[in-house]
Amino acid sequence: MKFKLRRSLLAIGLFGTLLVGLGTTAMAQTKEATIRIAYNLPKDHATGLYFETLAAEIEKLTAKTSLKIKVRTFPNGQLYNDTQLPDAVSTGALEIGQMNIGFMNGPDVEPLRIWGLPFLYNSWDALWATEDNPVFKGAFDRQFSKFDMRMLGWVQYGTVEFYASKPIKLPVDMKGLRLRAFGVDTSMLIKDLGGSPVSLSSQEMYQAVQRGTIDGFITGPTSVYSRKLYEVTKNGTAIGVYFLSFMATANAKWLAGLPDDARAAVVQASGIAQTTARNRAKDDDRTAREQLTKVGVVTPLLTAAERQQWVDASQKLYQEYRNKSGVNGAQLLEIVDASNKKFSPH
Repeated sequence: MKFKLRRSLLAIGLFGTLLVGLGTTAMAQTKEATIRIAYNLPKDHATGLYFETLAAEIEKLTAKTSLKIKVRTFPNGQLYNDTQLPDAVSTGALEIGQMNIGFMNGPDVEPLRIWGLPFLYNSWDALWATEDNPVFKGAFDRQFSKFDMRMLGWVQYGTVEFYASKPIKLPVDMKGLRLRAFGVDTSMLIKDLGGSPVSLSSQEMYQAVQRGTIDGFITGPTSVYSRKLYEVTKNGTAIGVYFLSFMATANAKWLAGLPDDARAAVVQASGIAQTTARNRAKDDDRTAREQLTKVGVVTPLLTAAERQQWVDASQKLYQEYRNKSGVNGAQLLEIVDASNKKFSPH
């Protein structure tokens, strides 16, 4: 284990182990089991659509397998928030969960930090081509296995921008801003751009800005709209900091313990959920940007030269990634570069 467990989480994990134990006995008698899926976004977000579709498809596809699986879902951080989910899945306190690389630590995570590099992709198609590359996905699964997890699929989120209570147009405008980050990678980006990163759960952002604890955050337009964060932040960027996907991971022991046909059904269910969420995310992202403009959120349009200032200001992160991730990281960057060359921005 590479994560620091909190006492409360450990207690929940032990309770979950008891439930799994009881479930194992029940499986032997009835060939049925109930599992839990937890994630940190609202149910109606594209991320939520992935997990809700995953749950429905698992139940559908395992209806006639040797193990019938029933699923309980816990959206919007109800069971675990984004900082707790890595521990929860890794320890077996949770069967399947949303994974944010930014809340994972240790040398085995370094190759995966490509996920946190800003301005990495030039289009949705480049993102999806990279994710569908078996070498790229295999690298993520291999590293997750070192944390007793297995990767199921990519959980589409959308694009990510900066939002604050004061105008942001160029990197110089970031100086001194206290912005909520979602993990190590975005914290490093904010710091390199002259801001001060603040760590807190996404559920706390609204009140933190309202109280003046933070000046804003880095998040997606879909989250700003669905969480009504536009009520406390009227300024944003339109520079495409990230085309972002989270990951869905399963506890390795649980997944390996499934009968072959049930395990195959879970993997198939993830593929269906991934396609469904991708289609929704792209549409929702465009709609959210339009709606935010209507409610008064200002996002300045930049020239190519002005946007390049943002790209140039973030290059330190790329050099650090190359230094720490070695050959594995270089291979992943080559895959991304090939995808960007194949697909033009749109």
